[in-house]
Amino acid sequence: MDDRGAAGLIRRLRRALERHRHDGASELIAGGVSVAIQLAGAPLFLRACDRVGRGVRTMGAPRIVNRGRITIGDDVILCSRWNPIELVTGPAGSLEIGSGAHINFGTAISAQGAVRIGAGAQLGQYVIVSDTEVPGDGGEEPRPIEIGEGAWLAGRVTVLPGARIGAGAVVTAGSLVAGEIPPGVVAGGVPARVIRPVRGASASSAPEAAPRAAPAPAAAPPPAGRGTIIADFTADELARFLADPTHGPPLSAEAAPYDQVAQTLLQGARPDAADFAVVWTRPEGAVPAFARVLGFEEVAEAELLAGVDEFSTLLARGAASWRALYVPTWTLPPDRRGLGCLDARPGGATRALAAMNLRLMDRVAAIGNVYALDAQRWALAGGRAAQSPRAWFVGKVAFGAPVLAEAARDIQAAHRGLMGGARKLVILDLDDTLWGGIVGDVGWEGLRLGGHDPAGEALVAFQHRLKALTRRGVLLAIVSKNDEATALEAIRAHPAMVLREQDFAAWRINWDDKARNVAELVSALNLGLQSAVFIDDNPVERGRVREALPEVLVPEWPEDKLLYPSALDQLRCFDLPALSAEDAQRTRLYASDRERDAMRAEVGSLDAWLERLGVRAVAEPLGPSNLARAAQLLNKTNQMNLSTRRLTERELAEWAGAPGRHLWTVTVSDRFGEAGLTGIVSVEVEDGCGRVVDWVLSCRVMGRRVEEVMVHLAVETARRAGAASVEARLVPTAKNRPCLEFWRRAGLDAPEPALFRWDASRPYPLPATIQLEWRRSAAR
Repeated sequence: MDDRGAAGLIRRLRRALERHRHDGASELIAGGVSVAIQLAGAPLFLRACDRVGRGVRTMGAPRIVNRGRITIGDDVILCSRWNPIELVTGPAGSLEIGSGAHINFGTAISAQGAVRIGAGAQLGQYVIVSDTEVPGDGGEEPRPIEIGEGAWLAGRVTVLPGARIGAGAVVTAGSLVAGEIPPGVVAGGVPARVIRPVRGASASSAPEAAPRAAPAPAAAPPPAGRGTIIADFTADELARFLADPTHGPPLSAEAAPYDQVAQTLLQGARPDAADFAVVWTRPEGAVPAFARVLGFEEVAEAELLAGVDEFSTLLARGAASWRALYVPTWTLPPDRRGLGCLDARPGGATRALAAMNLRLMDRVAAIGNVYALDAQRWALAGGRAAQSPRAWFVGKVAFGAPVLAEAARDIQAAHRGLMGGARKLVILDLDDTLWGGIVGDVGWEGLRLGGHDPAGEALVAFQHRLKALTRRGVLLAIVSKNDEATALEAIRAHPAMVLREQDFAAWRINWDDKARNVAELVSALNLGLQSAVFIDDNPVERGRVREALPEVLVPEWPEDKLLYPSALDQLRCFDLPALSAEDAQRTRLYASDRERDAMRAEVGSLDAWLERLGVRAVAEPLGPSNLARAAQLLNKTNQMNLSTRRLTERELAEWAGAPGRHLWTVTVSDRFGEAGLTGIVSVEVEDGCGRVVDWVLSCRVMGRRVEEVMVHLAVETARRAGAASVEARLVPTAKNRPCLEFWRRAGLDAPEPALFRWDASRPYPLPATIQLEWRRSAAR
């Protein structure tokens, strides 16, 4: 079955299931309001089933149409909390759900013949399992489906008639299972194919094996931050999604009392929950005048904007207590149509809300640690389940689970970027990834790229999206099994190529193992593996890199090339709290590095090379013009970082402004151009000792004696402040060993393995090959 046929079949299955949802012949429960897990509710909700085991739990009401036989084993969990599970059997149908199985919301299972779900199996959200191509139509012969014990199906998997999924198998999200999946493997795609074995799975696993005890759950990763959810609606469920580590760093959050927004912001953060706050309000709750707009009263726009300003002032007050405030923009439920075709004109809710959101975004942009997030996109992603009028009146629930889940992922991504965890490098395969076809077989003239070919157009769009990433400071690189001359010729010669040689920071184009090439390339760029994303169309190569280099992010990649641009857009790993001029120029800076390396190969000694480079360093204090970039460098740099502390812009400015503290930023340039602000040195002088607090250097300028210039800056700062000694204590991490190695060879005393000391009665020598300009005030 090709991709087009598979997509059509999935659409037919979903349409048929929708007909069931709205069919008045549905015999039993048609509820949709979520309820808590209640053992007592299971007998009522499942009364149409022939057998229900002990300890079965339901979350919400499933929809059941049982014209055959349904048996449910012990301790099964059926979660219909946000969208009901649907269980359907025909007159000759048999549906068997084994003990300990877990079925999530929105899943539909249709058995016109036989469907068996093994013990301990887990089915994610919106899974479709049907033993006929059109559920319940009675026009075709059903083919039995078997899902083995302990199997796990991720969200939106479709299982077609006759499919068999082995015990312990894992099927990735969005896949279509049309045949047999062996036990103990990971499979994915349309149709699903084996990607790799499940780690630790036994090759002898079989569906007929005896029921197994559920494996011990892996230890949950510690939260990356602790904060508060402040809302004028019931938002407790958001905390659960924030704690989920599947899509981002888990965050621990506690919901503030319902509808106590102003009180909570004015009260401030608890010391153990001060990393972040999510301030999520309804527009009529935050700006009372907007409620009158919804009532079709005339309200001047100036009055609405004044209300936004008042709310923004409240946010600014609260921002002093938390490291970061995340403020979702305001949205309206889809059933609020306002004035219809006049709603975008003056007096309409659509126009008013647009003006309010724009004013809100402008106001919070001026508060360094407050970030407005696009809630409208979350609502669109939630579709029909985004909001429910009934849920509002029953429990003051303003948004459905899909919206909260999407919100949590964006908040996790924002917080990861704030803490310096954004990815900086995309490593790309070439054949069937950057272009269509195998260049070594068809030549560059025969590649699918551009033209009137849908796949070719999609690949050009994919390249445009990649090039756009470079303007956000993300580097591009190539790791490809290919002949280098042939591949580079295609990059240079193909007229539809968007990305050219100068757009790539580095490449490894050979026939060697890709995992080794990735590791070597990342090291050559002076980055850590945790900075890299690897994109390859081949699931075998993805699996190899994923297992060999677990720190590298290897996203599952669609088989359909038409989905490449959207798959890239959906990656949240590049989110940053700020963009600097250095970010926009990063690819050009790495291209300059290649020229420096070429010159170094021609010149013998390091000093001779540095003399020819003409390196110049400018040191200036922290100020408004360099604060954003300094905070970004502090939070992103891992390898050459003495203490690896993370501070927001506001925290960094407050720290540097205190008495006895001195912070210098270092900007580097040479004959090949500007490297930008690449270093930070901060010193705190107390009781005659100058303590180096921050010593941070971008890996891009390592090896040019800038490191020694920064030690010179620290010592001179302490000497001028009257210190008798200078100390630098390294806080070791898994990433900053290069920093430790530099300090060990920098010529200071080392009374302890990670403590370095200098007698401030003598200056630390400045490298003769570098010109230092020391400015006393920051540029404005």
